[in-house]
Amino acid sequence: MTHPIYSHQHLQLKSIARLKQIYSDIGCTTTVRDRRCKDSWISAIITHQSAQVQKVDEQAMPPATSWTNAQEELENFIADQAEAVAPEELTTQEINPHHFEVYAGKRLIAYISYDHGEFVTQRWVVMVCGVEIFRYTTLTRCQRYVQWHHQDGTLNSPIPDEIPEVPTISEICFYEQEAFANGELVASISFDSDNREDLYWRVIINGQEIFRDTTSARCHSYVKQQYQQGTLPAQEPFVEADATENEIMAQIATSCEQLGLELLDNGIYHNEKRLVEFVYKNGVCCYVQASLEPQQIVPELLSEDLSCEELLNKPFHLLTSEQWERLRESEPVLGSRELVAV
Repeated sequence: MTHPIYSHQHLQLKSIARLKQIYSDIGCTTTVRDRRCKDSWISAIITHQSAQVQKVDEQAMPPATSWTNAQEELENFIADQAEAVAPEELTTQEINPHHFEVYAGKRLIAYISYDHGEFVTQRWVVMVCGVEIFRYTTLTRCQRYVQWHHQDGTLNSPIPDEIPEVPTISEICFYEQEAFANGELVASISFDSDNREDLYWRVIINGQEIFRDTTSARCHSYVKQQYQQGTLPAQEPFVEADATENEIMAQIATSCEQLGLELLDNGIYHNEKRLVEFVYKNGVCCYVQASLEPQQIVPELLSEDLSCEELLNKPFHLLTSEQWERLRESEPVLGSRELVAV
């Protein structure tokens, strides 16, 4: 009785239940190493088919030349099938005692991390691109899960044509790290003390937060895997400020110092109030205070209520029309002092 010859690619499309049926139909007696593993059933079927082909060739007793060619073809077939069936070797790299990265060649396919959360019984977690996909009480069981699902192709998204090297992590300090690839910054990882369900660590690209997790190691592995997949947002290159911009900032800093304003990273302040604008109008230094009410430009030097005597000690070209009116009304009190704009 003859049976169809199944290729490795064809068998990969079958379920374990169907593979067991094929195993029985062809009368296979090859030992299945792991009856829970799909590749073990495929390996047994391929090995059995190879042995049957060899028996048929031996019974046919072809001429010497044909026998040699047939033998070579058989050996090549067995080698190809063995290479296809053999699982890809995985390596596990320990980042720290509570975090491990699993590689297939140079490709990071998953990472396993320890969950320190309260009321958790299955603390070891398998993660792919920042998403939890499996959880168990032991690290070994998580490693087996990664191996099984990598072999049957259900662990990762399709493999890119070119797989780049994983980025390297440079530690600036305990609370801040940077990820580099080919000498270029691809992401920053920093600690945020704001309590967001214990997700203190965040990944930042172009000044925007794109991911959060409980540990810096998880953020590192997230960046590495997303980068290899080609799904990590591109980091814009750093552009050095030109001379003109530096000169403008120097002028602003000098003007703030002269006017008693405080120049900080996030704006200009006056009496602990942040200013929305800092401008010159008709040669007069003015500012607009931060407020939800409609804004009105007010000369900074005369923002406080001053007495008439104090107003006379100020340059008159800085006085407002209301202040000029006050001085005119107080002219009998001021005596012989003349109001002259300079």
